Amino acid sequence: MGAYVVRRGLRTAIVLVVASVAVFYGLRLAPGDPTGGVLSPTALEEVRAEYRERLGLNEPILVQYGVYLKNLARGDLGTSLITGKSIGELLGFYGRNSLVLGLAATILIYAIGLPLGALAAARRNTIVDQAITGISIAGMGMPNFWLALLLIFLFASKLHWLPSGGCCDSKQLVLPAVVLAAEGAAVTIRMTRSSMLEQLSQDYVRTHRAKGLSEIAVVYGRVFRNALNPVISLAGLRLGWLVGYALIVETIFQWPGIGYLLVDAILRRDYPVAQFFSLVLVTVVVIANLLADVAYGIADPRIRHA
Repeated sequence: MGAYVVRRGLRTAIVLVVASVAVFYGLRLAPGDPTGGVLSPTALEEVRAEYRERLGLNEPILVQYGVYLKNLARGDLGTSLITGKSIGELLGFYGRNSLVLGLAATILIYAIGLPLGALAAARRNTIVDQAITGISIAGMGMPNFWLALLLIFLFASKLHWLPSGGCCDSKQLVLPAVVLAAEGAAVTIRMTRSSMLEQLSQDYVRTHRAKGLSEIAVVYGRVFRNALNPVISLAGLRLGWLVGYALIVETIFQWPGIGYLLVDAILRRDYPVAQFFSLVLVTVVVIANLLADVAYGIADPRIRHA
């Protein structure tokens, strides 16, 4: 098991290094530079050239990358070119908001997905099963940006029950958390239903029923617990999905999280902010996949020796 973890860890380190290079070069090679977000639109080209020189943007990209790594090794994360705030300060504020939104969405995913998936399996081929299955298919098929626009139109524009965006009270959290959780809850419903139906066909279920256990005790006391294994195994991958969707959801609802900050920094060419928070999101996704790989290896020893 130790060798398996080491191999996966080395692969993760290589991915992070490649991602760091790709993000750095991608930002520098994209059209535009920080002068568009910092200086006045009427600023003379000489002023813009002087600003680029002060930031070291006239140096070759390889030299700029070396300076970035040197500063990073010293613990200097940099400051925002637009606001002048330190990266650590931005991470504390925007990271906390993303964590709140992510936790709320995760709770919704499993609070909705597990019970409905179990209910659909227990009521297989009934109208209840068909209704839940239809909802889950719609949840998987509807793009989250489209769902966000629909919910904003209904609950914010028409009914005026919830705000259309902003931060950070409970009412402002509802819509982005629901949109972020929608596809994950739908997938969890389908996965839980399929896993429970597979378990219901096993011999131990017939044995429990023959012993006189009630259907509720068999389905929810024995089968449901055993059916959770594949759902738990994919928990690490679920985190990566949430990170990707958060970029869209936070931008639409103007929820000041890392995704919202990253999109704004890229558009305004705030290089230090865009570079750091891109790597933060990549690191979260890669580590989540690493944990999922390790979990698979623990659950199935054949994977470790493949």
